Amino acid sequence: MVLLLRMIPCQGRRTENKKFGDDDMFAWKTAAWNLATGSDAPLPKLDARTSGMVAGTKVATASGWARIETINAGMQVLTFDGGLQTVVSVTRHVLMADTVDIASWPMAVPAGALGNREAMTILPHQPVMIESDLAEEMTGDPFALIPATALDGLRGITPTRPDAWIEVIQLHFARDEIVFANIGALFLCRAAADLTLTTPLDDYTVLPLELADDLVDYLAAEELPAPHHAPMQQTVAA
Repeated sequence: MVLLLRMIPCQGRRTENKKFGDDDMFAWKTAAWNLATGSDAPLPKLDARTSGMVAGTKVATASGWARIETINAGMQVLTFDGGLQTVVSVTRHVLMADTVDIASWPMAVPAGALGNREAMTILPHQPVMIESDLAEEMTGDPFALIPATALDGLRGITPTRPDAWIEVIQLHFARDEIVFANIGALFLCRAAADLTLTTPLDDYTVLPLELADDLVDYLAAEELPAPHHAPMQQTVAA
């Protein structure tokens, strides 16, 4: 059974001896947001419903792997069902992280936990595709889309406290597509620019969290070591 998932490195906070620290960067991002919107309002907030890929995630393109922040409309990206598809538009959000609401925290994946070469993170509401025998029994399809938050506890995957802000990028195609990311991951990309996935899906169904939790529990149980039984000793009469 294969779990098809890769995620991105979680960046640590800058040390105080840097000339340009997190507080400065956050202030710069807020100023840039205000300039772009003509408003003094704070940055939009990252919450538990936010979907999208964090800057730094690599996606498969016609010319190889590329960081998602370098992708522009008109470029082609490899998709699970449609092969190479043209990106219609790109939505970029700089979101203020909530360091108190754990439900909104990105999920940290230790190196090697899912075959990933480096420690990675993904937003908790981002749908990811897994392959499982149980998924086929449940839905008739071995591939299932689940919210990343359902992976909590599997192979050391846990929510991680974010920095002050996080850049989220969404790729949009003519229709909903599942894209390859970080050399094997499968992430859902919406046709509509909807951070919270409230717009109905065209072709894909994301399992409800309760069913997704059951699926992940099944995967975890499969990996438990088989119980060890000591060999029975027989007494041979003299």
